[in-house]
Amino acid sequence: MDQGYEKTTTRQILNEVGILNGSLYNIYKSKEDIFADIIVNALNEAIRHATENLPDGTPARMRLAYIFHIQLYFAARSQRIAELLTIAHEKWRIHKKVVDSLTEWVREVDTDGEMYTGAYDFPMKLDACAAVTGCFIERMSREPGTVRDKDAMIIVSNVVHDLFCQSGEETEAVIDELIESFESQEFAIFDVRI
Repeated sequence: MDQGYEKTTTRQILNEVGILNGSLYNIYKSKEDIFADIIVNALNEAIRHATENLPDGTPARMRLAYIFHIQLYFAARSQRIAELLTIAHEKWRIHKKVVDSLTEWVREVDTDGEMYTGAYDFPMKLDACAAVTGCFIERMSREPGTVRDKDAMIIVSNVVHDLFCQSGEETEAVIDELIESFESQEFAIFDVRI
């Protein structure tokens, strides 16, 4: 969060954490692996938040859109988070880990089978949803203030609904509730308050 991904070195990570070089490389092969783990942990935190804050019976597609909305919300409020999420969306290995985690989670929450998680194209649809989200986040990172998070959330929700053949009539009201919920809470990511 202090320097960004590119400027942070493995040596700095070792010094900050206080472990030896060999100990780190027993767990991680590269700085990208460390970053991937951080991103997946943040995703798991977003999933936990969605599980705790969305009412029972919320359709799986709305739960999925909510995860993307969380990314857009924080990217719109923090240039550094937008930069880090852009890198995560650009790096294929990280993107794949995120989509794999989302696939597993959606299969757990899609108890009605509305999203056809067993279909051969299901992971590709998740890839597309993540890619659209990543495009908005990249724009927020490179051109701050040019994209309103709510506008991006509506488009991402529409993409999720369209790809999974569902209607999205209540999208804007749900997004308004989400934004209100976020604004009434205090969030910290890696000890940085948002």
